[in-house]
Amino acid sequence: MTDTEALLQELRRIRWNLKGEARNAALEAHLEKVEANGDQPLLNQTLTALVDCYEYSVDSSRLLVPFSRLLRNYDTAPEHFDAALLRSVYWQFKWVVYDLIDHPDVALASIEDWMAQWRRRYSEAGHSLHPFHEAEHYLAVHLGDEERAARAAETLRATEPDGMSDCEACRGGYIGRIAFWQGDHEAALERWRPLFDGDLHCMHEPHKTLSFSPYAAAAVGRLDQARADHVRGYEMSRGKEDMTAYVACQMRFCAQTGNEPRALEILAANLPAFEAAVSPDARLDVLEAIQATCGALMRRGMHTTEVPGPGERTWTAAQLHAHADTERRAICERFDERNGNDAMSRRSLLRVEPGQALPHVPLGLKTMTPAEVPVAQPEPAPEESLEAALAAARAATAAFTDDVELRWKTVDRIATAAGAALDPADEADVLLSRIEPEDELERSLALAARAQELFTAAGLPGRALSCRAATLGWRVGPDPDAVPGEAKAILDEAASLGGVAPVHALRARALVHIALIHLRLNAGVEPESALLRDAAAIDGELASHPPERRLEQARVRLAMAFVPLATEPEPRLEAVRKAFSLATAGEFRFESFICATGYTSLLNQIGDLEGAMRAAETGLAYVGPDTPPFEIAVLHLNITECATNLENPGKAESHAVQAAHYYDRAGEHGCAAVARHLLGIALAAQDRKLESVVMFEAALEDLPQMPEEEHWRLVDVRAHLAEVLQYTGEFQTGLKHALEALRLMDNGQTHPDRTRFARTAHAAGGMLQRLGEYADAARTYRRSEQAWRELNALPVAANPARAAFWADLAQDDADIEAVTAGMRDLAAELRSRWNDPEESAEYRAECRRELVRTLLQHSAMLAHDDEALDDVGIRAERRRLNEDALDTVLEGGFDKSLGAEAVSQFLYRLHEDGEGLDACEAAAAKVIERLDPETGESVRRMLDRQIAYMRGELEAE
Repeated sequence: MTDTEALLQELRRIRWNLKGEARNAALEAHLEKVEANGDQPLLNQTLTALVDCYEYSVDSSRLLVPFSRLLRNYDTAPEHFDAALLRSVYWQFKWVVYDLIDHPDVALASIEDWMAQWRRRYSEAGHSLHPFHEAEHYLAVHLGDEERAARAAETLRATEPDGMSDCEACRGGYIGRIAFWQGDHEAALERWRPLFDGDLHCMHEPHKTLSFSPYAAAAVGRLDQARADHVRGYEMSRGKEDMTAYVACQMRFCAQTGNEPRALEILAANLPAFEAAVSPDARLDVLEAIQATCGALMRRGMHTTEVPGPGERTWTAAQLHAHADTERRAICERFDERNGNDAMSRRSLLRVEPGQALPHVPLGLKTMTPAEVPVAQPEPAPEESLEAALAAARAATAAFTDDVELRWKTVDRIATAAGAALDPADEADVLLSRIEPEDELERSLALAARAQELFTAAGLPGRALSCRAATLGWRVGPDPDAVPGEAKAILDEAASLGGVAPVHALRARALVHIALIHLRLNAGVEPESALLRDAAAIDGELASHPPERRLEQARVRLAMAFVPLATEPEPRLEAVRKAFSLATAGEFRFESFICATGYTSLLNQIGDLEGAMRAAETGLAYVGPDTPPFEIAVLHLNITECATNLENPGKAESHAVQAAHYYDRAGEHGCAAVARHLLGIALAAQDRKLESVVMFEAALEDLPQMPEEEHWRLVDVRAHLAEVLQYTGEFQTGLKHALEALRLMDNGQTHPDRTRFARTAHAAGGMLQRLGEYADAARTYRRSEQAWRELNALPVAANPARAAFWADLAQDDADIEAVTAGMRDLAAELRSRWNDPEESAEYRAECRRELVRTLLQHSAMLAHDDEALDDVGIRAERRRLNEDALDTVLEGGFDKSLGAEAVSQFLYRLHEDGEGLDACEAAAAKVIERLDPETGESVRRMLDRQIAYMRGELEAE
């Protein structure tokens, strides 16, 4: 081998075996050796390789020096460039120009010179100017030159790309970004659709587009897409040193959509990469993300919160914000000085502090309570505003609408600010609006008592009575001894006011009986039959009364009070159904929501999953700003569970995200982890593996907080992680989760799915096998086989049994005789169960199918090496197994897939044994006769091709 050949071989080794800065350093050292050798073509190859590696490094601006040298070599000695090398030079021209634009120390005149040179060289070489126009548009956007950008975009769209243009995926990404930069987010998302759907992809797409699309999707209200694009985009980009800017964009998105904890996680996980980002444009993306994150924390009043940051020191949010802002401004000023305007500073500040805030985007991950933006209260016009507010409040009271309390709070605020006195009845309603659920009982009773006095003074004894009756329910828990006496007094007053204020009197009687029922239930005592008869009679009166919202609401609450009294499933379901129907018919917001929660739970328990989802969705329609987040989360989780069981992963996904969000807001992180568990399942079912991994890993963090009866989810999450990671090729990490799931089950953790151990053991065996741990793989497969056998599932157990034999064969000391004996025993067992009339028809059919697979794989196992292929006895045994497999297929209900494989393998055995075409065609005909004319055409064509191939081989001989 010559020195030049050795250097070329070393160049190839460096390019393919090393990564990152180690590869760059090795190439730089290798360049010196090549220069000393003096071989010009090899020197040009090395320079090209160095440009390539610099482009995909943390500082791509380094490529300018080797590329300039490469271009000079081409201009002076083009004979040392073959076609492939010359193409690389033209291709790399694009990188150089973009790096010049993104480096503020390069003069604008120099960039324009390079642009002109690029255009000239491409035109002379006959290449399309499509990539040139794309770069000109990028430069115009960078400079803030809208007219030039518009001309370049128009020319770009009119120019056909060719082989020197970026790939279709990159071109599609850029066309979408043109619309994005113009603020047309809908158009951007539409142009990116082929990238989202997976039709177009490359090394940098859809990674790059997914760093823009979450912003566009959030801006137009597509919150589910914004979430999905963020999670997928971050997972695809993290850990790749040339995608640091994309990761920073994902971090900034989290900071600006109410997901600060996620932004801090990304900052901590990527801090080394962020610190290594020295290219000015990438550095700017990083600083903008850091400043946006710290700014979001500061807006929550968290200035002193410790955050990850550069150097060996502790940073507060305020300190890191100031640090990032200083460096960011300095970089922008360098660009502004070069560009001759402040476009970069304005654009960067807008990314840090957007003029129009993005909506909160629930990610399904831990978040903070959405920041409350203080609303400045306008100064009301004294008389006019108060009169309007009073009119609205009185109308709400008369109609008994859900916003009545809010209306009187408005009156209170305006009257207090104006120092205005109110009429007694109005003042009474204002006092009632001041009662808050978290108030002490004494304060609430005092306000209510004063309101009663004012209602009485205003000549409204009915309102005073209703107010008094309402307070009775407040006393049940804290002051139960006072309830019976007060109840009697209210009932006596209601009797005396029946003719004067019949509506309020009837409502008061209903409220009293509700309180008395609750009093008995709180004491653990069955309500007296007389009390229940009276309550039922009142329900009848309420039902027969002409429409009146106060009485309709009282009837709903009375129906709700009867629910706990029904202890048997059917009566309880009917009681809940009645309360739910009454509440929703009257559109009572609070009561409809509460009833929906109980009704949903009962319907879920009895298996009416569709009905449960409808009830929960009805309840969610009544959610208001005062609805506790925990109760909202419960309804979302119910829908998630029902949708999961109905195999509707899309619906399960959307509600799992909301369930996790509201549980987190309620501080119930364990319950949020349950929602994330189900969210991971929903995403995996939609083949969104990367997103599911994120949710499963997040669930693991908080599931231990749940009660022990929920700890089966720890097994399930790890098992799902193992399956997903096995699919994505991350065998080492997937195996860790699979083995931990098996360990938990070995230690007594049960799982509601009895097949979970068997399936997880099989997955673990598969990953051990892929990692070359064949002995452990065989043992783990056999654990799966045994678990299936314990479930009397021999057909399913056959699969890990065969896999174990394959793992045995892969070992250095493989015992082919033992494997053969094992496969024979398995086949015999399957054949016996297939022919057992005591087994069900479905079970026997499964045994027959697995027998065919076992015979086919046994034949393949016998061909484990070249010597075996030449052994006459082994060849005969393989033929017998394949013939047996084909006969077994033909004996029962024909399976198209297995039949195709069986006949194909048997034809090869016949061909190997020198049988003529007649024998092969006869065997094929047996199968063709069994094919369905409509669905079997693909098998017929396959057999025709195989026979034709064999005919060709025989004729060639």
